[in-house]
Amino acid sequence: MVNYNAMNNINIDKIETKLLLFLAYIGSLMYVIIAGHGFVSVIITHFIFVCIVSIFYFGRQFFYILILPIIAICIPITNFRLKRYLRSFNTNKPSHTVIILAHSDWNMLEAWIKPNFWMSEIKLLTKYLQKKGNEFSFYTQATQNDVRNIMHNEKVREVIFYGHGTSHMFQLCNDDILYYCEFGNGKYTKDFVHQFHCGTKHGKSLIDYVVPEENKNQCFLIRKSITAVTIEKELKKKIKNL
Repeated sequence: MVNYNAMNNINIDKIETKLLLFLAYIGSLMYVIIAGHGFVSVIITHFIFVCIVSIFYFGRQFFYILILPIIAICIPITNFRLKRYLRSFNTNKPSHTVIILAHSDWNMLEAWIKPNFWMSEIKLLTKYLQKKGNEFSFYTQATQNDVRNIMHNEKVREVIFYGHGTSHMFQLCNDDILYYCEFGNGKYTKDFVHQFHCGTKHGKSLIDYVVPEENKNQCFLIRKSITAVTIEKELKKKIKNL
């Protein structure tokens, strides 16, 4: 039996966006059916709302799946171009600034449909680091032990994590997760840490653990989901401000 008293007590200001989407979906289907537009129109309406809801729930991953053939071609090409591009720079050795790049396990589906970064981002990053003037090195296949050594090495004063993650973890490889809390024992200090990946509202970042209080506002961390556009905008801003 429908509880009409409960329905009368609904607070419109607290209605979830997801519920509004569902009501709009049901209303649209009813309109198409009542208006007599036919079965094909009902299927098209259903498909449109499936796409909208999928984008709402899965974000960029759903978009990547829609253009999967293009993505599956572009990601390996980007990886090949990156290897050639980085030949001009120091790689896999401690420096004043170390950039830890996420990398792909090509045995896993995610590697083919979820890019870690695009070449335009890495080129902007190198432009920024060159203009900044400190010696830097890229780690392209970093392991958990590599990161521990980097964090322990006092020669390394600035660390950049570039790829996918949250405020409190970094995806070294598709199925290899580095948790920043591992460095929260007070034994590690860095002048600067930059987390060039998505963040979350909750959870301590590596910046919180290892960077002095006076330097934290100069470190990159955005506590929400971000895209390459956001990162490139930030890098261009940093280049301009140098």
